[in-house]
Amino acid sequence: MYVEVIATHQNVTRDELEGRYVIVIDTLRATSTIVTALAHGCKQVFPVANLNEARVLASSWDSDKVLLGGEGQGRPLPGVFLGNSPRDYTAEVVGGKTLFLVTTNGTVALQKAQKAAPVLVGSLLNGETVARRVLHDDPDDLVILCAGTQGYFALEDIVTAGKIIGHIWESRPAVVNELAIAAFQLYQFNQQQLPSLMAQTIHGRRLVDMGDGDDLRFCLQEDIFPLLAHQAVARVCLLTPEPALAQENNGSRGSSWHGTQGRA
Repeated sequence: MYVEVIATHQNVTRDELEGRYVIVIDTLRATSTIVTALAHGCKQVFPVANLNEARVLASSWDSDKVLLGGEGQGRPLPGVFLGNSPRDYTAEVVGGKTLFLVTTNGTVALQKAQKAAPVLVGSLLNGETVARRVLHDDPDDLVILCAGTQGYFALEDIVTAGKIIGHIWESRPAVVNELAIAAFQLYQFNQQQLPSLMAQTIHGRRLVDMGDGDDLRFCLQEDIFPLLAHQAVARVCLLTPEPALAQENNGSRGSSWHGTQGRA
């Protein structure tokens, strides 16, 4: 297996990802929000690039079955019910609903990966389960696509990539690029101090300054939602694990969760 970590979605084209096995990461906060929403019973999530697109797509659905959510430059969008805080995506709010989500970086990265197959949604919240799926599928080529922040390297995404690589290396050898080595080392040396480390980053400081410090702490929790979220035909939904994988996850250290599983 060859593992390539890409620092930002701006560093790769749709065509370069076509047909490749891809994990998309936007730890603060898009992929963490998607994983949380699905864990709490959201039916499916459509990642969209802008609010106009979200409104047009949502207009073809019954209004009581859809939700609009997201942010622009970290701020809530005008006239949108939900922001990009995963803590807002409770079972009472999202259960049984279809979500159209707009974010500055994460949903753009997911759209860029639409030609890839498969596309898994990764975060610290479900990182070990994602790694186990990779080990089960055993692809020759794995891309870990970090969303980044407006074209810049985002430390939290790289740390999450490092966690996933670590779980892979626990079970089998893999050849990796240099950024993957750096990601693994960064996670290994900072696993016990992620909140204090991430509070020093540009994105972490922004969340704290906006009064969303609780989001930072929430998104840095590890393996509380042992689920697989994958993107297919422009939507993200839960992927029912293979029986052997489900048995492995039952023995993992993640907390229990309640969601609705389904196939794309």
